[in-house]
Amino acid sequence: MKRYFLYVLAVTVIISQQLLSQSVYLHPSHEAYDFLKRMEGKQILQRYRDVVLPLTREDIAKDLIKIEEHRDQLTQVERDELDFLKEEFYVELKNLKYSKVLPDERWHLYRYRSDSTAAFNVDLIGGYSYEKLPFGETYHIRSNGVMVQGYAGSWMGAYVYFLDHQDGGSFIPYFEQKFGTSDYFKNTLSPQQGQLLTRIIAQNVEYDLVDVQANFDVSFLTLSLEKMPNVWGEGYDGNLILSTKPPSYPQIKLRAKLGKDVDFTYLHAWLSSDIIDSVNSYYYPYGLSEPIYRTVYKQKYLASQMIEMSLWNGVDVAIGESEVYGGRNPELIYLIPFMFFKAAEHYNTDEDNSQMFGSIDLNVIKNYEFYSTLYVDEFSTEEFYRTDRQRNQIGITVGTRAYDLIYPNSDIIVEYTRTNPWIYNHKYPDATYQNHGYDLGDWIGQNADLFFVQGNYRPLRNLKLSVQFESLRKGGKEATHYQYELPTPEFLYGPEIKKQSYGVAAQFEPLRDLFADFHLLISRYTQGPPETASDGSSIFQYPRISADYAGKIDFFLALRYNFQ
Repeated sequence: MKRYFLYVLAVTVIISQQLLSQSVYLHPSHEAYDFLKRMEGKQILQRYRDVVLPLTREDIAKDLIKIEEHRDQLTQVERDELDFLKEEFYVELKNLKYSKVLPDERWHLYRYRSDSTAAFNVDLIGGYSYEKLPFGETYHIRSNGVMVQGYAGSWMGAYVYFLDHQDGGSFIPYFEQKFGTSDYFKNTLSPQQGQLLTRIIAQNVEYDLVDVQANFDVSFLTLSLEKMPNVWGEGYDGNLILSTKPPSYPQIKLRAKLGKDVDFTYLHAWLSSDIIDSVNSYYYPYGLSEPIYRTVYKQKYLASQMIEMSLWNGVDVAIGESEVYGGRNPELIYLIPFMFFKAAEHYNTDEDNSQMFGSIDLNVIKNYEFYSTLYVDEFSTEEFYRTDRQRNQIGITVGTRAYDLIYPNSDIIVEYTRTNPWIYNHKYPDATYQNHGYDLGDWIGQNADLFFVQGNYRPLRNLKLSVQFESLRKGGKEATHYQYELPTPEFLYGPEIKKQSYGVAAQFEPLRDLFADFHLLISRYTQGPPETASDGSSIFQYPRISADYAGKIDFFLALRYNFQ
């Protein structure tokens, strides 16, 4: 298998040296995506497909060129944003032989340009945030790191993003004293990306984050070796298929442009099961002291693919599937792009975990976007109408976004997501839809729903003002064997968490990539008492962080530079 992969990679490199294309994927949190989404909603940018993120910087530069052709239809704020992004994508626009006058390239800490096609940038990363939580504790984060990205020759792009974090405040000792652990990432219900703690010192915890990509272009194909987050599926307050909730994971990714209206993405990822392999773990003598135990974990993988199509102007659809499997080496059958994974699972005697999903994005009415994503873990059409036989383990997101409805440079988002009991789960723990114990999909997890409303207004290019409302309901989770028994428990069964908040937020960018973020929310939280299943076992729910509260203030203030 290793020789086969090295052979494919060698052929890719040899062929790609004759081609003129370079790819570096832009992190899915970058502001450019929101601008492109707005241009699509206003029907200025047509056949824009973004259900699979990230996109390459070159593809985004091509979209900026298309938008420039309709410059007269933009507001002044939008024109300022377009010019600002042209400075950001200067190298890509220059490589594309952009015919109009280019603005000056943006500033970098260090910038290298050769006479050929080699170019790379080095920039620092930093940030500090402070939050006063509704139940009275404080929480702050200090971050610093470095980012390098660039191109080599005419066929390779690379990106490295390293960030070191130290979290502190009264919340950390409060949480440790209350629950006996400092790992609040895994034990709190939050959209914040999951992390792996590396050190605990007094009232602080430390961890690091690294994303890396090496991309090789061959004609209409881009082959990537990377450790990067994936965002698959429509949604502004979460993503059902793949999201930034889990720690990013190493993967091989293949992206193919099958014509101007069709894109195909395949990836095979190496996940972390956190399950000890007792057969391969062992004791090893260490000097004169007691033998030390070498822990080996069971292997776990994700194979996933998605095809995106623009059927007509304003109508984009996508359909895909994935497979999680583990406990052995990578399977060749899951390394084949375009393979029907459900059939492959049957070939492997149905021991793995398959999912199917699809999305639709409609921009057929100017200034209005309508979108939906469906995630299917398990579904039976024969038993759909039988309440005693239903095992419909699905998730769905529906939403709309309206642009310039009240004022120019404004938008309103209304979104609802529901996840039925047991999605993302499986009877075999090395086949769950998780990485390091975090769901790969929506941060709300299984047996939950989320209603989200947000209004945004940009009086200036670098100033965004928002009002928002969010309501979350989260049910419990029984022992896994109940997943395969009928009837399926009712939606939101178990001790229920309810969280609501409303308030204002702002984002200001006084200098390029230097952001000041703020929110002031009025919050409410309730959690039902513990419950037990019919066999007497406890129904799992996130730990009760505090006593119920209402009308409490959540205050957040942050300053960040180049922080994704």
